[in-house]
Amino acid sequence: MTKLLTSWALAAISFAVTPLSLMATEAQCPLQNATLHGTYVVYGTGTIVGVGPLAAAGEVTFDGKGNSVATYTVSVNGTIHKGVTVTGTYTVNLDCTASHAESDGSHYDYVVAPDGNTVTWVETDAGTVVSGTEVRLRPRDDEDVALAGSQ
Repeated sequence: MTKLLTSWALAAISFAVTPLSLMATEAQCPLQNATLHGTYVVYGTGTIVGVGPLAAAGEVTFDGKGNSVATYTVSVNGTIHKGVTVTGTYTVNLDCTASHAESDGSHYDYVVAPDGNTVTWVETDAGTVVSGTEVRLRPRDDEDVALAGSQ
């Protein structure tokens, strides 16, 4: 009887998960790098281990081709740094996950909304516990999507 219940439970789980696994194979971000295009407000907070708390706010501009420029103000353990500017490169995958590397040596993993209007990120460098969000200043409309797809 226990084997029968276990078999039924496994079968039920298999049927429940099948639609999710099929959905995971669909391209959520078919424009890939062009999904991120334009200027975004960026905000992040966290800790640099052994240094102290960090908070940053600013803007990042993505060119839709895998390049970025960010300018922000950052507070590191209470010391303020204004006008920090870094360049970077990024890659958006079909499943809307992404990676971003900046010229200051920092690295990030992203999850991008399919319309590209919002991003959630986490820094992946050892010794940092920093995460945040980005929101496009002017949300993409259908005309922008058609234009980005033709480039």
